[in-house]
Amino acid sequence: MTKEYNFDEFMNQKLKNPEFRQQFEETDREMTAAFALLMARHQMGLTQRQLAKKTGTAQSTIARIEQGNFDLRLSTLKKIANGVGKKIEIKII
Repeated sequence: MTKEYNFDEFMNQKLKNPEFRQQFEETDREMTAAFALLMARHQMGLTQRQLAKKTGTAQSTIARIEQGNFDLRLSTLKKIANGVGKKIEIKII
């Protein structure tokens, strides 16, 4: 008989490893930023192409950010936020 695991138990065990925890936290921040951009774009009713034009970025950049395939620079995020009348909030915790 195989032991059943739940996701929380699995993650709690994995997060005990400092290297895993660091990678997880970095990925979590990136995905949070990507999701925030996606939600803002949808709330404004814009396509990726429209957002790119409005913010002076490439549509492919918007797509990469939303897919989480990026090394996002603060300058890029500021440019996008400014282009749609939004602000960036950064917290150091």
